[in-house]
Amino acid sequence: MAFPNTGTEQLGAPPPSPTPMGGMNGPGFSMNGIAPQLPSNKLPPEVLTGVTAAAQKISEMLNSFSQITPDKGAQLAMIQELLQQYLADLMKDGSGPISATASGQQFPGGGMERGIAGAGSF
Repeated sequence: MAFPNTGTEQLGAPPPSPTPMGGMNGPGFSMNGIAPQLPSNKLPPEVLTGVTAAAQKISEMLNSFSQITPDKGAQLAMIQELLQQYLADLMKDGSGPISATASGQQFPGGGMERGIAGAGSF
């Protein structure tokens, strides 16, 4: 028994393959287009916080690796030291205000140098 031509010939064909039909010749995964590339002294505080949290997880993983492979502990300690140097440089670069109106370590505005503002204080 044949069905009449209803325009659903595509439904009778097998579905397309979910896997790519070729080798991965491209560059692989890239953050381009996902996050803008900024110099380290222009990163917003949210990004610095995220990098710090990720570095903490990486450090915990390196500690786990050193427990599993104690003979490689010196190499893992060196990696952790480099990670700490990277974080220190990143925080130093990103500690300044992004614009003249931004609050931060070198806030350009004036203000009280000491004391508590309130009634009766001069």
